[in-house]
Amino acid sequence: MKRQTKTEEAKKFLKAGNFKAALAIVSTFRIGLTSEEKRTLEIAHECYTGNVIFYESLGIDTAQEIVKSTKIVNNLLNICISIK
Repeated sequence: MKRQTKTEEAKKFLKAGNFKAALAIVSTFRIGLTSEEKRTLEIAHECYTGNVIFYESLGIDTAQEIVKSTKIVNNLLNICISIK
């Protein structure tokens, strides 16, 4: 039985409408992301796991980070889809 890659798993969750699960996977990616994108994904993931107040106390606009993370995840997974 073939094991799913992280990209395939993330795509499956995204297609099913489970952005939180897709974000959890994509936030661990190391290749294909700038350091700013990695930071955005990590902050957004942390916000979904209950650390919004911490990041807001640092002056970070968490709502904006979540919006940016949505765009990053969609772009990254669309790029992966078109490569195959």
